[in-house]
Amino acid sequence: MDLYRRTLFKILGLTAAGSSLPGCEREVHNLVPYLLPDGDIVPGVANWYATTCQECEAGCGTMVRVMEGRAKKIEGNPTHPVNEGKLCARGQAALQGLYNPDRLQGPLRREGKRGQGPFRPVTWEEGLSEWVEQIRIHAGKSAMVTRPVTGTLASLLTTMMDSLSGRLVMYESTGEQTLRTANHLSFGTQALPHYDLANADYLLSFGTPFLEHWLSPVSFGVAYGKFRQGRPMVRGRFIQVEPRLSLTASNADRWIPLRPGTEGLLAMGIGQVLLRDGLTNLSSSHQASFHRTFSAISLQAISADTEVPQEVITQMAHELSSANAPLIMGGGPAAAQTNGTTTLILINALNVMIGAIGRRGGLQWMEPQDPPVDLANAGLAGERTLMDLAMEFEQGSRTLLHLYRADPLFTLPPSLKFEGVFDHAQFIVSFSPFLDDSTSMADLILPDHDPLESWGDHVRQDTIPVPAWSVSQPVVRPLYDTKPIGDVWLDAAHRLGGSLGERVPWHTFHDLLKSRWQAVLTKHDSPRSFETRWKETLQEGGLWPSTIPHHQISPAIPSITYKPPQFLGNSSDYPLYCYPYPSLGLHDGRGANRPWLQELPDPLTTGIWGSWIELNPTTAQSLGIHPGDRVRVTSDYGSIEASVMMFPGLHPDMIAIPMGQGHRAYGRYAKGRGVNPVVLLGPNYDEQSGSLATGGTRVRVERIKGGSQLPMLEQSGKNPVFGNLQETGGL
Repeated sequence: MDLYRRTLFKILGLTAAGSSLPGCEREVHNLVPYLLPDGDIVPGVANWYATTCQECEAGCGTMVRVMEGRAKKIEGNPTHPVNEGKLCARGQAALQGLYNPDRLQGPLRREGKRGQGPFRPVTWEEGLSEWVEQIRIHAGKSAMVTRPVTGTLASLLTTMMDSLSGRLVMYESTGEQTLRTANHLSFGTQALPHYDLANADYLLSFGTPFLEHWLSPVSFGVAYGKFRQGRPMVRGRFIQVEPRLSLTASNADRWIPLRPGTEGLLAMGIGQVLLRDGLTNLSSSHQASFHRTFSAISLQAISADTEVPQEVITQMAHELSSANAPLIMGGGPAAAQTNGTTTLILINALNVMIGAIGRRGGLQWMEPQDPPVDLANAGLAGERTLMDLAMEFEQGSRTLLHLYRADPLFTLPPSLKFEGVFDHAQFIVSFSPFLDDSTSMADLILPDHDPLESWGDHVRQDTIPVPAWSVSQPVVRPLYDTKPIGDVWLDAAHRLGGSLGERVPWHTFHDLLKSRWQAVLTKHDSPRSFETRWKETLQEGGLWPSTIPHHQISPAIPSITYKPPQFLGNSSDYPLYCYPYPSLGLHDGRGANRPWLQELPDPLTTGIWGSWIELNPTTAQSLGIHPGDRVRVTSDYGSIEASVMMFPGLHPDMIAIPMGQGHRAYGRYAKGRGVNPVVLLGPNYDEQSGSLATGGTRVRVERIKGGSQLPMLEQSGKNPVFGNLQETGGL
């Protein structure tokens, strides 16, 4: 067989789009615990450093190959319990954050009008002095918005903001808050369970994108491999229910499309059949309350509203009951509606009905463990919490804003009017290493080190079989005149003086980190010296036990009254549901400044370096739209323009748009590229969690003049996933 060069690149591109990539297979000869002094660097000889990936919140263990002081390659740490040696494309691309030409190289001070004026370089002494003076001026009126952080840094930021009578908001933009709210209401704990997929034999997933971006996708990718082919003579069966054929759905044995927002209704139908046919593990005392919840709507009405035939609903219920270790998960589009929490509670109730709670192959909770850091975590916040913060700035009770690796001006819809915070804030400080959309509005920028230049730790005590307390260490010396955020806050504490300096007596974040770890390492291995055990911990990448006893959960499923999802925009003017979904590589936009991720083909559409509007061919035909036509998508809150891509794996009443593009700043690889679909979304929230209902807005699509050839991986006539189905108008 002839293998042309462009065909080879096509294969490589599609392979790289997988959710987890194999780790380094060659033997590691030089695994060192911290950055070597210059005299110990041998030209041409590689050293490997164990550290922790920070491209998302999963906390995968990594090993970085360093030669002559430069990081060359990142692989998964084979001993780490989160990823077991695998690593996703985003983790591999972390090198392009370290060596990105648009990294900020030192502190900057704005000149001119906010958002328009240029920045001029200042010294660290000038920048820190001005910042500390602003803290004094705005005493008791500080606020900080960050990406979710854990471990020692979370504890330090919490201590600092508490001491300043400030408010710390850890903003999570992918809907995890809805999941945590549903689990708290169902099981009485904020901790998420370990979904024991590896030992299940039947998986029913309601939209959960566990092979893409959900919770810990590499960990789920490893477990999915074991679920499919990790046991002799056992191959797990996988059913995915969602309105769009996602990458996860394309790996399923069966994809069941349904009307957007009706996932909870379908769960009610399955539960109704389980109860009707006596297929549950419920005691007689509990069956009455479940009957009240699951029999409130007839199976015929459920089938009509979801567009899933009654026989299919019945079949899924019987397959669940006949499996030895069934498991049900919910997330993604199922949680992206105004009834998202209710939907996930109903899915939790199904797990109770099939006996999956606390069982091997089901949902498991580990016994709570004392983490190696005194974690006073502020918790994750949804969009409604950010709106409360915006009100505080409008009322004047908050006047000083801090930003850390969060870009709310990009990730939040304009309809929420969060830009008012930037208008009302009297001073804005950003610690971002890049000039992203929000940082470009700052008055002062004190850029953080890259994670590969920094000390840190990460605490993961849920969703995996054992808790993982991971350590991050610098693998290269800092390239520029940046400072780690922990050192900057400690410096500010000492400049402010008083009781604050007494609460954080350390002078560097590294000293603080070691002091927090000394107690736990001494406790776990007291006969040995701390320095010996600390060095081993750095070499291993962290600390994790081999086994942890499971914590028994007593489900307390509340009485549920199902409410249909609410959509903004009337159906006559806006006939289509809008579904913006996180890109596999760019996620919510944080990966858009990495060219490796920009050129990573979408595994289903093969689109690269831009944005597109996915439209079912049947819908497109009714609108007179052809492949590649330029269209305008309009809601009551905004509009965008992009080219159309025919996508048969989509509900006909729905459009889908990948997120991650449309930056107004963020460097040469991201700025001005594509469109940001969140501009279409209205202020629609899940009632119970306060998270934005990203699937709760209606739109219309109209063809406009012009058109363009979509940037796509070269194809030979047919879509590699759908083949001739592109011509038939659906699946």
